[in-house]
Amino acid sequence: MSRKPMAVLPADLDLDNVRIALGAAARPAFLHEQTIPDPTPNTGSSLKGRATATTLYLLPPDHRRLRKMAIDRDVSMQTLILDAIDLLMADAGEHLVERWETRRKK
Repeated sequence: MSRKPMAVLPADLDLDNVRIALGAAARPAFLHEQTIPDPTPNTGSSLKGRATATTLYLLPPDHRRLRKMAIDRDVSMQTLILDAIDLLMADAGEHLVERWETRRKK
């Protein structure tokens, strides 16, 4: 989880002449009135903007084998995984996984 950036005040800021104005601030919204930002912002109509990230955990020897296979085939590891999912989907009679761009090198 990322932290909110902290406001950094300039080193030469003169706080001696700062005055407060009571009642000048707006009332903060109650919790039930606050809007919740969309956790998956749409970055346009591209598939990548609508895609959901998935994490895959592999043991180091399996990760090395997959990485070596990707290098030998001159593709990314993601392409190999998507191709494997395509095989499962085709076997189940489902549509293939939609891709937003080819990962194969030309």
